[in-house]
Amino acid sequence: METNQKLTRFMDAVNRSTDAEIAKAVREAEQEAQALLEQAQAQCRAEAAREITEQKAAITAKYQRRMSQVGYRGKTSLLGRRQMLLMQLFSDLREKLTAFVQSEDYLPWLEKLLTKQQPENGAVILLREADMKYQEQLAKAVSVPCTFRIDRTIHVGGLSVLSADGRRCENHTLDEAYAAKLRNFYRDHKIDGGEE
Repeated sequence: METNQKLTRFMDAVNRSTDAEIAKAVREAEQEAQALLEQAQAQCRAEAAREITEQKAAITAKYQRRMSQVGYRGKTSLLGRRQMLLMQLFSDLREKLTAFVQSEDYLPWLEKLLTKQQPENGAVILLREADMKYQEQLAKAVSVPCTFRIDRTIHVGGLSVLSADGRRCENHTLDEAYAAKLRNFYRDHKIDGGEE
């Protein structure tokens, strides 16, 4: 099975797992918020029964404040749990990408990136410093003369191809794929202004 297919299936599995865990966390947080709301309502009804005549206005104001606080606590709890889950899921994804870069499948994947979309004559192939050891093998994967250069912005792995004139850059880094996945997830799930 091709490495790109494995990586695509892996990313799809992570997306499905992320969606399922988020949905579960949302349901649990909503249930907790509902229980808090029911408890607060029961307490407020008991207080209202004891002080119906003299304290009606005070109890109503107190009830509204409590309901607002409970709603705020429930929402804060839900958001906190969701953020913690997201951080863990994307941390796990980053660890899996790091493990892939250290595997024997990584170099063939880099070679396939270059053979699938051949760089132009005189292009510059940008690699992270740790991947410069693959320079000779990668040079054999291209059919035209290219130079290799360290790109210190690549932290996870992959490569970028800079055109000979320096005007176009094709980013095939795992760093960009990871960042795009995170951006898309936030946008698709309308988290932290992601709907904009």
